[in-house]
Amino acid sequence: MKYAINTFIFDCFGVICDPVLNGWYRDNRLKKGFPDKNLKNVLEKFDLGEFSEDDVVDYFSKYSGVDSTKEELREQIDNYLRLDTELVKIIQELKSKGFKTVLLSNANASFFERKVYPTYPFFKNLFDEIVISSEIGMAKPCKNIYKYTLKKINSKSIESLFIDDSKINVDSAIALGMKGFVYTDSFSFKEYVNITSQCTLLTD
Repeated sequence: MKYAINTFIFDCFGVICDPVLNGWYRDNRLKKGFPDKNLKNVLEKFDLGEFSEDDVVDYFSKYSGVDSTKEELREQIDNYLRLDTELVKIIQELKSKGFKTVLLSNANASFFERKVYPTYPFFKNLFDEIVISSEIGMAKPCKNIYKYTLKKINSKSIESLFIDDSKINVDSAIALGMKGFVYTDSFSFKEYVNITSQCTLLTD
């Protein structure tokens, strides 16, 4: 039996937006050389709401070679927030055609409230539903966060496409019966959507 895709579920950082915390860490690690094997654990706690933005800024400020004030450091991190405008157009087009569009992000909700929504006032309107890991105490690739999202938007896994820059996260969604796409750029995603659309968005 074949089902039409009616729901597009998007990751945020690394897909719709450039990576912010990871972007700052990547660039400064290369410049100043502070590899941190514990960073993954710190960011996981941040995504689950166990660490605040202040906690992460404090953590980064202790790296050797970082001599910025906490206010300057926060501004440096914030400057990594950049939107993929071409992908935004695709999402707007999908929504205008009647598809459900959803954001499923490993992130701390405070960053959205403080920075994302004020910077891009239209952001919330891109989606029928926004699910942020820190608000529910679950994070990708835990399968329960996908189940939670599908239930919240009343969509079946087989009728949903999950888009993320992490193959691990995509594989977890596929294991639940969803269609998955590992995002690299808006052009390749648009090509994928166009090809899929020519098949009337049908999946096996």
